Amino acid sequence: MPWLAVPYTDEARRSRLNRLYGIQGIPTLIVLDPQGEVITRQGRVEVLNDEDCREFPWHPKPVLELSDSNAVQLNEGPCLVLFVDSEDDGESEAAKQLIQPIAEKIIAKYKAKEEEAPLLFFVAGEDDMTDSLRDYTNLPEAAPLLTILDMSARAKYVMDVEEITPAIVEAFVNDFLAEKLKPEPI
Repeated sequence: MPWLAVPYTDEARRSRLNRLYGIQGIPTLIVLDPQGEVITRQGRVEVLNDEDCREFPWHPKPVLELSDSNAVQLNEGPCLVLFVDSEDDGESEAAKQLIQPIAEKIIAKYKAKEEEAPLLFFVAGEDDMTDSLRDYTNLPEAAPLLTILDMSARAKYVMDVEEITPAIVEAFVNDFLAEKLKPEPI
């Protein structure tokens, strides 16, 4: 490796770094800014999705399109997932635009308190990975379908309505954060 690295044999230092950055598996790539602040914990996913590094240093996006490469993030904590019934990029993009202002507001609120946001935000289209996720979590085939999935707690929160509006998304998120929603088991 031509870059600075902790030798694999230095178990004490590796253990401290694992605790400091919450590393639970390898390979892990965490990108830091010059002050040592975390830019992204998803460096490995970003490298795989941006091989030419056009978006380096990969500052987090408020809303991600759920894919095979970033689905591992569903295990990191509660995630709002808006399922849309389309393989059409236009519908996925419209769904992202719908939830992005809410995601940005939540992220900014917690960043101001120097805390990590309590939710990740995703839009999920129609593909095999999404079908597997629906099967695993026993979600209805309805679309649009607004959910919060908390894999570590094995809990889901589902809002099945005809139309998803910004007001509905914001109320759903606020009720979740205020612990007003009743979880269903996954």
